[in-house]
Amino acid sequence: MTEQDRILLEGFKVKIKQLITLSEKTKDEKQQLFIQVERLEKEIDSLKKNNEMLLEKYNNLKLAKSLLVSDGESQEAKNRINRIVREIDKCIAMLNQ
Repeated sequence: MTEQDRILLEGFKVKIKQLITLSEKTKDEKQQLFIQVERLEKEIDSLKKNNEMLLEKYNNLKLAKSLLVSDGESQEAKNRINRIVREIDKCIAMLNQ
């Protein structure tokens, strides 16, 4: 083996070690990214559940508010009907005199 072959062989060994180091670093980064993706997927699921819960609460509040408005309007309608009935009773009483 000549001196030039040994120099080429040493250069080749150095480059192989660099590739192995780079490969290990890439594997570590890949593993960290998988862990991060898993964490983010869990966070997304949690946020989706929270969003669904908030939408349900919102719909319940909207329904409750609509019922309250209806109750208030129905009470007003009842009061109006009672006034009309009293006026009719007064008219009947005047006709009977």
